[in-house]
Amino acid sequence: MEAVRRQLRILANAAAGMVASVIILGGPAIGLSVLAEYLRDTWLVPRMLALIGVYVLGGGVLLITALFFRAVLGPNRAEKLFSVRSKVLTPDVVHDLGAKQVPAALVPIASGQGVLRIIAVKPEWWLDDAYADDAAPVVTVEGVEHRLPGWDPYDIAVPAGAVEVVAWVPRRSRNPGRRVYNSFSVPEGRVGAVVFRPSSIPEVPGTVESLDSELTGRPSLFRLALGAALLIGVAYTVWRLAAG
Repeated sequence: MEAVRRQLRILANAAAGMVASVIILGGPAIGLSVLAEYLRDTWLVPRMLALIGVYVLGGGVLLITALFFRAVLGPNRAEKLFSVRSKVLTPDVVHDLGAKQVPAALVPIASGQGVLRIIAVKPEWWLDDAYADDAAPVVTVEGVEHRLPGWDPYDIAVPAGAVEVVAWVPRRSRNPGRRVYNSFSVPEGRVGAVVFRPSSIPEVPGTVESLDSELTGRPSLFRLALGAALLIGVAYTVWRLAAG
């Protein structure tokens, strides 16, 4: 029964999201098109308005596509379908990253506190040789610097709520390396795991992010576009058959 309620909630949220997308994004797209037609005597302004309208409309179509497949397939399957994980992250590495977020906190937790678990990803997993073999990550949490002893998960007791994290790894040249930062919400009395992925190459930017995106991958606009094209094609075919 709980599974049925959960699926109904997913369907209701997806339906509400699709209606909101049509209103919020479809309205401005139509308004921009009408305004472009009204100003058609000029040259540059209507073209710009029409282009913005197309982008807004395209964003709405992609959003509706994501919500539709989320309702039909469920959140987990839809996320896997429209996400692409880096090829450098092998299944063994992904499994290892996931396992590191499970153990209980390694530091005592006071009332009103949670634990921020930093899971540092080794540079060799990203084929980045700018770091020395004995390099160790450095993390600053709410202005307090922590020099991690190695690449094992590192727990930091912090006040529950949003915390600011800055992280880097010293390079072979002894420069501090690329500093990456983000803000995370740490639950009270529990562990909130984030991934620190250092990188010195522009193609693979360093990030500090929640572990979920490392395990499932990043949204793919190409896959979403294919899904949108499939939905539009099916809708058009059904409309033609219904029209006789």
